[in-house]
Amino acid sequence: MTANKNLSETLFKPKFDYPETSSLIQRSGLNSNSSRSMLDGEGRQNWYRMINRLSWHWHGLPLLDIEEVLARIAVSRKKRTNENWLDTVIGYQLGNWIYEFLAQSVVWQQKAEQYHSSDDEQTISQNCHKAWLTASLFAGLASYPYFRNDDLSTQAQVFASRYYREAMNYSPYQIKELDFLVENKTVKAILHTPLKKGDEPRVFPIVFLCSGLSNLQSDFYQYFVNYLAPLGVGLLTVDTPSIGASKQFNLSQNTSVIHQAILEQIKSVPLIDYDKIILLGYRFGANIAMRLAYLMPNQIKGVINVAPVIHQFFTDRQMQSQLPAIYRDIIASSLDHNSISDQQLLAELQFFSLKEQRLLTRPCAMPILNIYYEGDSMSSLDDIKLLTSSKKVSLIHIKSLALMKSLEQSSKQSSQWIEALIK
Repeated sequence: MTANKNLSETLFKPKFDYPETSSLIQRSGLNSNSSRSMLDGEGRQNWYRMINRLSWHWHGLPLLDIEEVLARIAVSRKKRTNENWLDTVIGYQLGNWIYEFLAQSVVWQQKAEQYHSSDDEQTISQNCHKAWLTASLFAGLASYPYFRNDDLSTQAQVFASRYYREAMNYSPYQIKELDFLVENKTVKAILHTPLKKGDEPRVFPIVFLCSGLSNLQSDFYQYFVNYLAPLGVGLLTVDTPSIGASKQFNLSQNTSVIHQAILEQIKSVPLIDYDKIILLGYRFGANIAMRLAYLMPNQIKGVINVAPVIHQFFTDRQMQSQLPAIYRDIIASSLDHNSISDQQLLAELQFFSLKEQRLLTRPCAMPILNIYYEGDSMSSLDDIKLLTSSKKVSLIHIKSLALMKSLEQSSKQSSQWIEALIK
């Protein structure tokens, strides 16, 4: 606890010599656009980042805290990199995105330490778990959009990981950190088991998460608790190449390099039912999941694709022209480009299309569940029609509902699909 506190105090001294996040990726070409996506939030003219309050809340953050932090950022009169973008305050100081969200993270860290001094053991466990988890989520949000050359973001991710580890110590479930070797580098993954503390060992199916470029692996704990653990299903998470614990890997057209290596080593992990591994591809992660479905069909029981991004986004210039600046910057950073033209960036994207890679020329060999969100700016029904299987293909079409309701609907229906698949 003391080490956490001292490190927080050291980091939280205001500094003005850090480059501001929006200035780190130099691009030339297309103008910035605003957009709205049910899953990604809103891209507004007065914010550089996508603002996604309800999605952040769904992952476990208190709405009032979120609004408080956004308000502190918005009212700041400090100098900004771009005066049209509220979240571009220069320097690690009041009003800066990373500073303010990390400050909120430390509020919850301090609550966890206060709860720890309680006399009631059950109260300690429950309250500390929630407080450390909230601290982790705020630190992770502070680091968004996870640019590799953003030193402050990297430090925030260190806090997110450390606080998540503290939270898992108080989780009612057995949570295990795992190391895998990928191209002679160590990658850290987390196995969330459905076993309660004190349960006898038993094998269980797992969902192997293939996340996108806008989430850390620590963002999905609530999904595990609410929808997988009640089924007796575990969740294996790992960060996408170029992000978080997988930062040392460039994103390339071989998007599944880390996940494939883990599947090849998975039998070294006890308790997992190796015949019941289900892939969950979330957004860009569906590209990873479907690559694995074709490359390693004998090790996969089924695939769930949530708002999949597998072809049109990578080749359709009109769709790409609607992207907010931050999306292009995220992709550029993931490809390890600190300076690039939009023309060059869009040219590189076409190599990520699974259709262009000739992987979609035949059906894959396991059941598929596709979840489509109506009006999604990055995923299309045309893409989903490309995802065929020699087994059953199911589609959940989510209408333009309130975000919380739609997330709950798709999560509940997908968990029912998982339950039927593992019987």
